[in-house]
Amino acid sequence: MEKFDRNHPALALLQERYPLTKENSTKETWHVTLNIEGINLDFEPGDSLGICPQNDPILVEHLIEAMQAKASDRIIHKRTGKEISLKEFLMNHANLSRITSSFLQLIHEHENCSEIQTLLNPDCRGKMREFLAQHDPLFLLRDYSKNKLPLQDLCNQFGPLLPRFYSVASSLNCQKNAVDLTVALYTWTQDGEKRYGVASHFLCHLAEIGKTSIPIFVQKAHHFRLPKEHHINIVMIGPGTGIAPFRAFMQERMHHGSTAKHWLFFGERNRHSDFFYEEEWHEWENLRLHTAFSRDQSDKIYVQHKMLEHAKELYEWLQEGAHFYVCGDAKIMAKDVDKTLQQILSEQGKMTPEKAREKLKELKKEGRYLLDVY
Repeated sequence: MEKFDRNHPALALLQERYPLTKENSTKETWHVTLNIEGINLDFEPGDSLGICPQNDPILVEHLIEAMQAKASDRIIHKRTGKEISLKEFLMNHANLSRITSSFLQLIHEHENCSEIQTLLNPDCRGKMREFLAQHDPLFLLRDYSKNKLPLQDLCNQFGPLLPRFYSVASSLNCQKNAVDLTVALYTWTQDGEKRYGVASHFLCHLAEIGKTSIPIFVQKAHHFRLPKEHHINIVMIGPGTGIAPFRAFMQERMHHGSTAKHWLFFGERNRHSDFFYEEEWHEWENLRLHTAFSRDQSDKIYVQHKMLEHAKELYEWLQEGAHFYVCGDAKIMAKDVDKTLQQILSEQGKMTPEKAREKLKELKKEGRYLLDVY
């Protein structure tokens, strides 16, 4: 079997794409299906797919103009040593959202700019960090570069365009020639202009169905696996796009004819517009579902609140040997879920908070409390 990785990705085609959010949603989340027919991809539920995206061609066009260059100009890609066109470099190889102090240093060498000179002063490191965090190469060239900079030197300052990772949302046993992803479109405003997350914009808007080649590879997640025994009960916590691997889990479990109990906690903003895969969840008879839609009422309700409502039963499931999975945001959600689990263990198990924390550590060591957070 041919081995694919980030240096040697497989090429898939976009097969299908449709929005999971309704028109009045405050965000955009899409279901994306990639055609992998003829590609021997080896993945399991829990794994992620690495996507090597293309940059927005409009942003590339604006950047070439700001560089005072032409799309056909040739440069040497410093990481591969190959000669390629400027457009190819900016479309497929360069991180167009970040600048470093070396960008400023290059401009300082060719421009008489007191502001750049001040930022490069060792005493202004705080201002430098703030400036770098708030601006990108396009802004920098438009506002601070009046003279044409040496093209090769300029291209050498760009960081690499790195792959983005998305949890697989389908089982290979149920769908041999395709793989599903759940993709949230990321947007923000930069210097008054709307900008998009590179991979999400590529998958949700730019790639053409049946035409655009999408470089992909599998990122294994050995730490986030279904139990080998299909009779073991599982509890799944997946707000937002954290729902993706649990769709794959349920497909895999149904493929094996699992008679186990399954319990899913899903959270989003509004039930009417943001209930991803709603019809599918209701089709599985041995799936118990609880939802938390934070903006459907004045007091925000999240998955951890729903867990507390069912604390007694959750504790019973854990005591009976259930495996517990959490997928999604690491900064806030995963920490809140962890605290809630500690509280449930402490109150329902009549143990001290310290003992509850130790119990969670034990569950992790046993492979019964598994997290895939980012």
